Amino acid sequence: MPAEGNPHAGRDSSLLGEVLAGVARFALRFPIAMLALALGLAAIALVIAGTRLGYKSSRLDLLNPHSDYNRLWIEYLDEFGDADDAVIVVEGQSPDYVVPVLDEVSKLLARDNRLFDAVLHERDLSKIRAKGLHYLAPQELEAMQRQLADSIGIVRGQWSRLKVGALVKSLTDQIEVPHESHAPDADLPARVIELERLSESLLVSVNEQGRRYRSPWPGLPTSLAMISELSNEHLLADQGRLGFVLLRLAEGDDKLAPRSEAIDELRRLIDDLQQRHPATHIGLTGLPVMENDEMRASQSSMAWASLVSLGGVALVVIAGFGGVRHALLANLVLLIGMAWAFGYVTLAIGHLNILSVTFTVTLIGIGIDFGTYYVARYMQLRREHHSCAEAVVETSRAVGPSISTGAITTAIAFFAAGLTSFTGVAELGIIAGGGLILCALAQLVVLPACVYLIDRGRGRRMPKPVPVHRLLAPLMRAPRLMVVLGMAVTVICAAGLPRLWYDHNLLNMQPTGLESVELERKLLAESDQSVWYALSIAETREELLARKASFLALPTVERTEEIVSLLPLDQEEKQPVIARIHQMLRDLPERPPLIENDTLDELGVVLAQAQDAAARAPGGWLAARNLGLVRDVLRRMQPAECYAELSQFQQYMAGDLLSRLHALQSISNPAPPELADLPAGLVDRFVGHNGKHLLKIYGRGNIWDIQALANFVSEVRSVDPRATGNPLQAYEASTEMKESYQLAALYALLVILVVLWIDFRNSGHVLLAAFPLALSMVQTFGLMGLLDIPLNPANLIALPLIVGIGVDYGVHIVHNFLEQRGPYRMTPATAIAVTVDSLTTIIGFGSLMIASHQGLQSLGRVLTLGIMCCTITSLVILPAALTWMTRNRPEEGEDRGQSEPGEAEQSIVPPAIRRKSEVPAVRAA
Repeated sequence: MPAEGNPHAGRDSSLLGEVLAGVARFALRFPIAMLALALGLAAIALVIAGTRLGYKSSRLDLLNPHSDYNRLWIEYLDEFGDADDAVIVVEGQSPDYVVPVLDEVSKLLARDNRLFDAVLHERDLSKIRAKGLHYLAPQELEAMQRQLADSIGIVRGQWSRLKVGALVKSLTDQIEVPHESHAPDADLPARVIELERLSESLLVSVNEQGRRYRSPWPGLPTSLAMISELSNEHLLADQGRLGFVLLRLAEGDDKLAPRSEAIDELRRLIDDLQQRHPATHIGLTGLPVMENDEMRASQSSMAWASLVSLGGVALVVIAGFGGVRHALLANLVLLIGMAWAFGYVTLAIGHLNILSVTFTVTLIGIGIDFGTYYVARYMQLRREHHSCAEAVVETSRAVGPSISTGAITTAIAFFAAGLTSFTGVAELGIIAGGGLILCALAQLVVLPACVYLIDRGRGRRMPKPVPVHRLLAPLMRAPRLMVVLGMAVTVICAAGLPRLWYDHNLLNMQPTGLESVELERKLLAESDQSVWYALSIAETREELLARKASFLALPTVERTEEIVSLLPLDQEEKQPVIARIHQMLRDLPERPPLIENDTLDELGVVLAQAQDAAARAPGGWLAARNLGLVRDVLRRMQPAECYAELSQFQQYMAGDLLSRLHALQSISNPAPPELADLPAGLVDRFVGHNGKHLLKIYGRGNIWDIQALANFVSEVRSVDPRATGNPLQAYEASTEMKESYQLAALYALLVILVVLWIDFRNSGHVLLAAFPLALSMVQTFGLMGLLDIPLNPANLIALPLIVGIGVDYGVHIVHNFLEQRGPYRMTPATAIAVTVDSLTTIIGFGSLMIASHQGLQSLGRVLTLGIMCCTITSLVILPAALTWMTRNRPEEGEDRGQSEPGEAEQSIVPPAIRRKSEVPAVRAA
């Protein structure tokens, strides 16, 4: 905001002041042409912006593309694509409620491949089952091949080997031979176990008289059972009470909020499903959904905030200056300057982003101040001059340099942000800084022509501004007390500085009431599930599996996801064995034939020999007991009943053996498992364009919390220094953004102090101008600590803004001070100018507090609080200090303080300007 007047009036009048006065004369000579040219440029700028201005809604666009962490992220995007998953969450009492909804959702989404892609609700490994033998260890395959070599002959015609007597005798012979020869046999325990299993199966069958059958054949290996279970595994959590459907969304045509069409259609489908499944709750979340919701809420909030800001600023200017037409002119010219700014944004940057979209509210809140100073001086000069043209030219000469200095000073606060490494902050600084310069240019070039067109036929009667100086006058009667009170309040506020904290949690900045955000919070609270995960990329599967083991050993890691473990190792060694097994199992019969029985006497002899051999074999006591019980049961049966039970048992065994061989045949495909056997939606998420493998690492607990996130990031990088992912991006970006805003505030302060030195050429005056800023910064951040208003990535832009605004208010007061002699008395023009400026700025930024977006709300709160502190220190504490410092300063001539209202000499023109007004009439156009 510009300062009124200039202590070095002669210097400015001969240089910048005269240049601006010449511009005003030209505007007065061709006012219609000047306005038409301004409107034409505004129209061209809007056309350019409307056709070429882009909008980048991704948080990736805010980051420095040259930073190490962002380069890793870009490498991931190049390999795996830039589409994050949207997540449909189904909640129910049990899997019986959840799974049917998952299946139905997936089928509905699969019908629309224009909006939805890569739909995944289960890991369908049915194609893998045909190659199940590949998941056995080589030793298991060798053992299986040996077993098949013995049993395959049975199903190829030697069915008599399945007679109970033949089976028992075969095992008895194998047990007795090594026992009689006293030769050690490593296979003896296995043979004893086989006899034990056969005897137990036979005992169960004859005891239950055919009503029960227990297979004597070994079960399938554990790994094959795992494959069978995974053939249709849904994405479930929390013991099946939560189910998930992952999908990718089409970008669509909406550049401001991508994926809007797909998300709207998805929510319509979910609403229909919810009505059909009232026992479940179906919700939608995921980073793309949260980002889209955030963008749409931000657009709506910014539109309403801009309208409220523009209307509120106009009302404040009208009320402050007591008239309508000049306030409306200043706002009209502000709109022209904003139109130019949109053209500038398009040509200079080419796009807006999540942060820089706030520049419109910035221009409204600050840009109107330049017109406010111009109108205030013009209105006072109309009371001193008889000509509209003279007042316009003199206004440009008198306050034009101060408006220019103020615009440059404030713009520096933004341009300083352009020196930082955080792209989003840098772009906002360049856009807002250039926009403010254009708004000031419009007020200095176009406003003179507009004022002349409206006022040239009117009389000298001007509206009367609000007498703010009268309200402040009682406070200046005790200047020392005001200074002491001001410092005491500052000390009290400073007590809150240790309580000021920084909120890194991006969930706390999302718009309120969003289902996607609330669902993410619920997933974290109830199941430790999150849409956030770190990413590790490996060249080979062996490298990835080794990392997986290391990640799972970390205390901050909850689980991992990958697909390379679904493809077994050692294929070169396994494939020949599996091929032989597959060949052995070729052309199996569909059913076994009828197997003849042994005579009961022959069977009794065999069972007795087996019982005796088992009793003498190590560990064979249980088999011996079972065989004895079988003999007892058979003795109590009628011969026909014995034959029937034995025949049924033999047929059960034959059918059981044949079924198991058929099962082995179905999983004996010699071709090794490959990625093409897995669902495409699963492969796309875990295998890159160049064949690299992806591992997802989920954190334990709430990694949106900064301490948990910091620990997670640190531990993940301890395993893989090149890990990336949204949690790491957010952590680094938040840290870099914080540092960028702090550096921007520091750069702005340093450059502004240099500008102040060039202006004042006196270190004491520079310190006086910076005095309100120092106090207001302590007060603002102390009050934030006391009120528990944290700093966050959204409101940190307040740092450089408060620096620019706070310094500028101080500059305004010090300029007014240097124009006077004797004890300092704030002039009415200074009082109303600072008051109106502060109110318009508060309204401009305070309008953000109506936004549903919590980040924008916090920005509005912090800036409103900061500007109020700057206003109070500038209008009360600094004037009181100046009054007390100059209490004994001698006056020059008559008292040039505040004069009584109603008198002709009641001018609010500073003495330096008043002396200029004594010259003959200013040359009009």
